[in-house]
Amino acid sequence: MMFLARIGHPRYAQAFVDYLKSLGIEATISISEQGAEIHILNPDAFHRAQQELLLFQENPNHERYFEASWLVQDEVDEKINQQFSRFYKGIPLSRIISQTGWVTKTVFVLCALVFFITNQGADVKARAPFMFFANNEMLLTSLEIWRWISPAFVHFGILHFLFNLSAWWIFAGLVERVHSSLRLFALFLICGVISNWVQFYWVGDRFGGLSGVVYGVLGYLWFYQRFSTQPPFRIPQGLVVFMLIALAFGFTGVMNTANQAHLSGLLCGCFLGYFFARSDDRQRGT
Repeated sequence: MMFLARIGHPRYAQAFVDYLKSLGIEATISISEQGAEIHILNPDAFHRAQQELLLFQENPNHERYFEASWLVQDEVDEKINQQFSRFYKGIPLSRIISQTGWVTKTVFVLCALVFFITNQGADVKARAPFMFFANNEMLLTSLEIWRWISPAFVHFGILHFLFNLSAWWIFAGLVERVHSSLRLFALFLICGVISNWVQFYWVGDRFGGLSGVVYGVLGYLWFYQRFSTQPPFRIPQGLVVFMLIALAFGFTGVMNTANQAHLSGLLCGCFLGYFFARSDDRQRGT
């Protein structure tokens, strides 16, 4: 066990330790009169921990450190928890909104507007301009190019809307914070267009929803973490298992879901996660 640093504010120290754990670096924290002392358990990971410490010291308020506390799955030591409890306060809604990127918020707002305009997707006439092309001829000749992506904004019922938009806010928001708005926008367009086209090929234009894109974002996070040498996040393994079980369950026919959009969106996101992980590693020289 090697001493890494002493951080004066325990709340920041715990967030940094959680972030290290999300990267696979085992660390412990202890409270002293001088502050919170951080130790690294594996000497082989000490150099990487020092590099992360320098980045943390440059911007300790970065969202990735406090977000890591939600992602790590370690059991919390009750004694340590009591020592830290007075340092933690709820995050106000205004701060959550202000720290969410413009792509995440724009897609959320557009989905909400279409949801109300179409009366929860029930108004056939109101939702018609947002649906995919009616046939192959329109797909090849129509100038209404927005139809390639607009079905992603259409949701049928409150549960469909809430499930997709909550998943989008969490996981798309993570991509936008740790990478960039441009990358999330590219993910949204590519996964949306491909999943919409594949679903149209199988069942026609009777579909809608953001779930194909959500599966694409999850696939991106999964494969980026798997193939990057320095992933800036670590999603729980249980989430991946749940995603795959939900995908397989959809193909049983028990529920009326856009299964082909889900599968194609996931595969598209996995490819993009692999591609960007390798590309980012090359740019870092790792």
